Amino acid sequence: MPDTGKLTAHYCVSTHWDREWYEPFQEYRMWLVEILDGLLDLLDKRPDFKHAHLDGQTVMLEDYLDIRPENEERLVARIQEGRISVGPWYVLPDEWLISGESYIRNFMVGRKVCARLGVPIMDYCYTPDQFGHIAALPMIARGAGLKAGIVWRGTGDDTYPPHFAWIGPDGSRLPTHKLFDEAAYGAMFHRLRDLEGVRDYEGTALQEMIARSVAHERGRIQIPLMLILDGNDHQAFKEDMADLFAGMVRDFPDIAWEWTSLEDYGEKLAAHADALPEYRGELREPSRSRERPYQYLIVHVISSRYPLKQRNDQCQAWLERWAEPSALMQVLAGGKPVMAYLDQAWRYLLKNQPHDSICGCSVDQVHRDMMYRYDQAEMLAEGLTRRAQIFLAPPSEAPETPQCYTAHNPLPFARRGIFECALSFPPNWPEFFVDGLSSGEPRNCFEIVDASGGSIPFQLCSIERNRLYKRVRADGRPKACHGDTYHVAVELDLPPAGYMGFEVRPVSHAVRNHGSLRCGRMSAQNEFLTLDINADGTADLRSALTGCHFRGLFQYEDSGDVGDGWTYGDLINDQVVVSPGTRVTTSIDEDGPLRTVFRIEREFDLPVGLRTGMSEDLRGDWHRSERRATLRVTDLISVERGTPFVRVRTTVDNTIRDHRFRVGFPTHAETEVSFADTPFAVVERDIVAPEESATWHERVNPEKAFTSFFGVEDTKGGLAVVAPFGLHEYEVTQTPDRSLMLTLFRSTHKTVQTNGEPDGWLLRKMNFEYLLIPFAEKADRAALARIASEAQTGVRVLATAEAPAPVSFLEVEGDGLVPTSMKAAEDGQGGIVRLWNPTDTAQAAVLRVTRPLRQVWRCNLLEDVEEEVPFEQLGTVAVRVEAGALMTLRFAW
Repeated sequence: MPDTGKLTAHYCVSTHWDREWYEPFQEYRMWLVEILDGLLDLLDKRPDFKHAHLDGQTVMLEDYLDIRPENEERLVARIQEGRISVGPWYVLPDEWLISGESYIRNFMVGRKVCARLGVPIMDYCYTPDQFGHIAALPMIARGAGLKAGIVWRGTGDDTYPPHFAWIGPDGSRLPTHKLFDEAAYGAMFHRLRDLEGVRDYEGTALQEMIARSVAHERGRIQIPLMLILDGNDHQAFKEDMADLFAGMVRDFPDIAWEWTSLEDYGEKLAAHADALPEYRGELREPSRSRERPYQYLIVHVISSRYPLKQRNDQCQAWLERWAEPSALMQVLAGGKPVMAYLDQAWRYLLKNQPHDSICGCSVDQVHRDMMYRYDQAEMLAEGLTRRAQIFLAPPSEAPETPQCYTAHNPLPFARRGIFECALSFPPNWPEFFVDGLSSGEPRNCFEIVDASGGSIPFQLCSIERNRLYKRVRADGRPKACHGDTYHVAVELDLPPAGYMGFEVRPVSHAVRNHGSLRCGRMSAQNEFLTLDINADGTADLRSALTGCHFRGLFQYEDSGDVGDGWTYGDLINDQVVVSPGTRVTTSIDEDGPLRTVFRIEREFDLPVGLRTGMSEDLRGDWHRSERRATLRVTDLISVERGTPFVRVRTTVDNTIRDHRFRVGFPTHAETEVSFADTPFAVVERDIVAPEESATWHERVNPEKAFTSFFGVEDTKGGLAVVAPFGLHEYEVTQTPDRSLMLTLFRSTHKTVQTNGEPDGWLLRKMNFEYLLIPFAEKADRAALARIASEAQTGVRVLATAEAPAPVSFLEVEGDGLVPTSMKAAEDGQGGIVRLWNPTDTAQAAVLRVTRPLRQVWRCNLLEDVEEEVPFEQLGTVAVRVEAGALMTLRFAW
C-alpha cells in the first residue's frame, strides 16, 4: 500500500438475509424473528456492541414487526440511535431479470418503510451477492442519492482493485468497494468460525487469522481504508463480536479501528473519489481460481424456471405500462384513483425479485409461493387500470346494436399498428350471412368505424360461439354476459397517452377478409420484409431496406442439462439435437389484408431424460436416455401490414426432463460483438471468449443476459430479436454463421439441499413470444426499445357507452429517447415522466401536457426536486438528455 497515512479499518457486522431459498419464507421468517429478538437483547446488554447492519433490506423490518408488533418501539429506537442500519432497498434484487423501473420502485418502497417508522435510511448502495452487476447500476444509485456502493461477483482481485470509481453510462461516478474474492461478505465468518472452539480472543490462532486478513487487505488497497465485513447467510449477531473487535484494537495498535456502519464507510470512501481508478461497464467476470470459493458468477439463472420470468415481466408491464399511466391520466382528467393499490401491487412484485426467488434456484415451495404474489400484483394492477379507464370513457353494461368501444394507449407516443381485439356480439345481432349457400359457417355482418364515421380496416381471425364473457359495469365491476366473441385484427391509430373510440355497426352485405399479404404459396410480404416458409419448417427472411437475406431460420437445438437452477450443466457424453423438427407440418393459419399467419407444427423425438452410472464419488458416466418421447412445438409466425418485424408465438408441450431447448437464427454477420439491452443500458459483448479463459475455474459462458432485445450487425445491416416476456438468455455462436440462439427454457430437477423436486422439469405447455427485426446499417437502439415497450403493452379495448373522438393527455416527441415511466408523483403533487437515452449522442425531446402547466422540475430518480425547468404555459417542455442518461421530469398543473 502506498504511504497515504494511518490505515483505518472499518468493522461492520451484518447478516445476509435471503428471504427465501433452501427453506420457504415462513421458515426463514422464524429465523429472522429469533435473530432480531436476540439482537435487541444484545444491544440492551452490551453497549460496546455498537452497530448491526440489516443487509440493506427494509422488508426485514416489515417481516419482523408483522410477528413482533410489540417490539416496534425498541427496534425503532435502536435504528434512530444509529445502532442498526436499514435500507436503502426494500429487497435486495437480482440485477439482470428486472426492469430499470423496478430498481427505482424498490428504492422508493424502501424509503416509504423507513418514513412510516420514522427512521433514517442508509445512504449506501449495498449489492453484496448479486450474480454480476449491470452497467447502469452507478447511474441508478447516484440517481437515487446514494454516495457509494459495494460489489463482489463479476469482479476478481487480479483485475479490480478494492476501491474504484465505477462509471455509469451517463458518466456518473459511484465510489465502489470490491469485496475480496475469498468468501466476500462472509470472509470473516468463514475464517473465524472455521476455528472451531476458538473463543479465546487472546489466542494465537485467532491473532494469526486476523493478521492474515489485515495483510491481505493491506496488500491490495491504494487508499488508507479497509473494510472488515463480519456477516454470512442468516447469521445471528453474536455477543463475542464485541470481544473480537476489542481484541483487534488491542493486537493491532498501528491501525485505527472503527466499529461502524457501511454508510459511514461509504462517506470515507467517497472522500477519495477523485483519486480512484475508473472502471466502466457491466461486471460479469467469472471466477478464475478454485482457491476463491463461492465467487461463481452463476449466469444460467436467467433461463431457469421460465414461467417465473414470464410472470415477472407481465406484472412489470401491468404496473409500468398500464396501471401507473392510467392512474395519471385519471388524475389529469380530474379523478382520484386509490394509489394505495399501486403500492400494494409493487410490494407483492418486489418480494419476488431477490435473486434466490426470481432466478429460479430455490426449492419448489418458494417458487409456488411466488406465483401467488404475481397473481395478486396483476389483479391489483388490472383492477386499478380498469377503474381509471371507465372514469375516462364510461362503460356500456349491456350488449347493444350498434356497439361502441374505446381503445386505450398508455404509452406517451402515437401508435399505428395491427392490434388484436375481442368484439362481443349479443345472440340477436340483426345481420348475418352464410358463406356457401346454406352449408357454410354463419357469421355476423358488421363494419368498424371511428368516431368521425371513417372506416377502420379489420380482419376476422376466429369466433367463439355461445360463450360467457365479461363486460364492465359503471362501478368498475365485471359483469357476465352471454353471446359470441369475434376475434379480429384491426388497424388502429392510437393517440399518445390517451384513447380513441370506434363503433361496430351492422351492415346488410357480406363481410369477408378481402386481400392478402401472401406473395407466394408459403410466403408473405409487407413494406419492410419478405418471409418464405420452407417445407422443412425453416424460414428465410429478406429485408426490403437492405436486401439482406437471412436463410434457414428456426433451427431448434435440444441438449442435455445435468445442472440446476443456478447452472446449465452440459454433458461430456451428450446428444445435441439440431433440427427444425423430426416431423414438420406447415400450414396457413390466417390470411388477409392486415396480416398473414403461418402455422408450423413440429415434433421432436428426444431422449426422455438422463441416465447415470454414478459411483459414490460422483465420477460415473452421465448420458441421455436411449428411450425417446415426443416433444411438440407449434410456431405461429405473422407478417403484419406496416410493421418492420416478424411476430412469432410459440407453444411448447414439454415432455422431456433435464434438457435445454433453444431456437436459432443464422445471420452470417461479419462481426466479433453482439449488442443487448440491460436495465437502462445497451451494451456490446465479445462473441469469442478469450483463449486464456480455457483454464479458468469458471468458464466464460457464451450465454448472456438481455432485458428485451439483442442482435448482431455489420456494415450491411443486421438482425435483432425482441422478446417482451420471460426470455432473457441468448448466445451468438462462434461459428461463421453467427447464429442468434434464443434459450426458451431449461428443464432441471435438482434443488438446493434436497434429493430433487419435480417442478423445475417444467412438464407442461408453455407459451413464448418474440419478434425478429432485420435492419439497415446500425440498429436504432431507441427504436428497438420502443418496439419492445409496444410489444409489452398491446392495447386494451373496453365496451363503452359512446365511441369517443381521440383524446391525448400527454405526449413525448423525440425518436431518440425512450419513455420508461409515466405516473402520478408519489406525494400526489403532480405527474412524473422519465426519459432514457440509449444512444451514444445527446437527444432532444418535447413533452406536451394537455393541461396548462404551473411548474416543471428536473428530479432525481426518487422524485426529489433538483432544479426548475423552463416551459411554455400551454403545456410544452423542451429538454435535452445526454448520451446514456436518464431524465426525470416532474410537472404540476
